[in-house]
Amino acid sequence: MPSHPVRFSPSGRSTSVAEGSSILRAAELAGEPVRAECGGRGACGRCLVRILEGQVPEYRVLRRESGFPQVLACLTPVHGPLTVEPLVEAQLPKLVSSDRYIGTDALSAWAPWPLELAPLVECREPEDLGVALDIGTTTLRLLLIRLSDGVIVGEAGAYNPQISKGADVISRIVAAEKGGLGELASSIRLAVVSMIGEAAAGGLDPGRIRGYVVAGNVTMIHLLLGEDPSGIRRVPSQPRALAFRPVDAANLGWPGRGAPVDSVPGAGGWVGGDILAGAVRAGFSRATETALYVDLGTNGEIVFGNADFALACACSAGPAFEGGGIRCGMRADRGAVDGAAIDGESGAMELSVIGGGRVRGLCGSGLIALADALFRAGWIDRGGRLTARVPGERRMEGKWGGAIALSADQRVALWERDLASLIRAKAAIFAGIRSLVDSLGPGGPSIERAYVSGNFGRYLNLPAAVGIGLLPDIPLGRYGYIDNGSLEGAALSLLSREFRDEIATYLTRVTYVDLADLAGYMDEFVGASFLPHTSPDLLRMG
Repeated sequence: MPSHPVRFSPSGRSTSVAEGSSILRAAELAGEPVRAECGGRGACGRCLVRILEGQVPEYRVLRRESGFPQVLACLTPVHGPLTVEPLVEAQLPKLVSSDRYIGTDALSAWAPWPLELAPLVECREPEDLGVALDIGTTTLRLLLIRLSDGVIVGEAGAYNPQISKGADVISRIVAAEKGGLGELASSIRLAVVSMIGEAAAGGLDPGRIRGYVVAGNVTMIHLLLGEDPSGIRRVPSQPRALAFRPVDAANLGWPGRGAPVDSVPGAGGWVGGDILAGAVRAGFSRATETALYVDLGTNGEIVFGNADFALACACSAGPAFEGGGIRCGMRADRGAVDGAAIDGESGAMELSVIGGGRVRGLCGSGLIALADALFRAGWIDRGGRLTARVPGERRMEGKWGGAIALSADQRVALWERDLASLIRAKAAIFAGIRSLVDSLGPGGPSIERAYVSGNFGRYLNLPAAVGIGLLPDIPLGRYGYIDNGSLEGAALSLLSREFRDEIATYLTRVTYVDLADLAGYMDEFVGASFLPHTSPDLLRMG
């Protein structure tokens, strides 16, 4: 089979691929960053490229500008020499830790009840270190902790490099099934090595690391350890395991001679140790009041319960909350719209932009705030469609339907299709919450407290989230926020054997609920697929 050279501009990276291979495959081989958040299914539109030289099949051409064809890299085969220019910024930005945690005494700051310092691994010298790690679908967070006193001495964050294989876990499972398991595992392990180096840059010695505690969803733990994740997406879900034995850090290429890497066990195929660690960190295992724990991100996980019981489920929210799947979506970085207000009298729209300056896109928290403002102003209806109240200078029309311009040059806009994605995502979360609460029957416990967690949750406009029907309409004073329950729970597990044992004990009281088995879930989802809900009274659940 012949092969053909493919060169990328302006980077100059190049490779050769077999006849019929996709341009996306060529980018992977050349090390050229090209976004493919849908896993190469042609759904996200982020792998758009311009063909500068060479020929591609005409049926794959989406449009032409100045005579140059534009195509999706994932769907376009290579039949001859090509020079290609990626059109969407793909290089993942660096996450800046901002020293948010350094100097924190983890036990004093996060323990839900008094805990004694009793590290999960032996502390031999005063400067011995442990690592707490949260492996999220979108982001990674790491803490270096001094075991002798439980003080955080280093931290680092990064975007999950597996995003190049898809923004959601299903896409990554499919990538693993197609032979990419080794690459997925290697990418996350190398990212952690880089993060450790960053966290230790102040003069710390990674060789003093005595142990690791990792929390993540079930798929992420499988991919980290190189375990086949294919059973997770079966119906019913059949993970290789929900709890893995500790492995030697050396087997993952991580520093720390003989240091064990311990992972927090999961409750079910779609509810992992990250959620269990977060719920116990929130005090669920000893709570007298019935509470709700919601982790908002690419995957939406929910726990409802108290010391006596807990129900846990996961909802397929999709990447909308992270700015993915949105035409002008982006992560919460400089230039992203993260808030909005509309003057009811003048109709003027004011946008809040991260870092100030020009509008570059729309992040998940901004999407929620903007949708709430638009709905309250009457610019969109309950189905997320534009109304006649949208000012003419803001209204746009295109192949994506109607849109509202967010920048003066109309390059950044919110489309009706984007609003539809948001409504589906928020409906999945709210339907999951109602399904768990209703599964206990009439007269069952109500939501006395609610906690929102996750990297996305840090920026969430809570009134707007309630306003669009994402979260229950309970008094805002009952809501609490946990910055990163997964990371903080992993740190407590590292520093306290009692806390680790508490997780194991509480796991026996957790009932994993597969929403596919609940007959009423789809009815709840359909009812929640409007702003704020088909029956707004159902939002009040306290």
